[in-house]
Amino acid sequence: MPSPISMPSSELYGADLAAWADAQARALREERIDALDFDHLSAVVSELAAEQGRELQARLEVILTGLLRWAEQVDLRGHSWAATIDIQRHRVERLLRQNPSLRPAVPVMVAAAYPAAKARAVLESALFDDSFSGSCPFTEDEVLRGGFFPDPYGDDVIRGEGWWKHRA
Repeated sequence: MPSPISMPSSELYGADLAAWADAQARALREERIDALDFDHLSAVVSELAAEQGRELQARLEVILTGLLRWAEQVDLRGHSWAATIDIQRHRVERLLRQNPSLRPAVPVMVAAAYPAAKARAVLESALFDDSFSGSCPFTEDEVLRGGFFPDPYGDDVIRGEGWWKHRA
């Protein structure tokens, strides 16, 4: 096999992606259009855009799973669940700041992420599927708003807000 440096760009792409990416970046910086591998370059850029959407959807699934379990497993609430939800919300906010074009897609992505989040909540909680709503019970704002935790049974009213933080 020829050395990666002497390979044409289209062959280098399949042989050594890192070397190909470096060569393409160098060609772009130097404005050497003849050295660009347009077919693979456009595919990589499209994949990069799609990856941002997949990351957003995955983080929304984690948030939704946490919120579902929070709502149904009242006596198991704790700091780690709250922290996981909070961390994912911060990461979603950062992702949306870096990729503002994704923001209009959030309502659709929340709806699309819900079935996987529900399935994960069923698996993690050992509750029955019908313990959780068939469609997402949370608004986009609730999913993304820091500090929002569902309290469908009114335990916060009865026991006091943040009751789950205290040990008996």
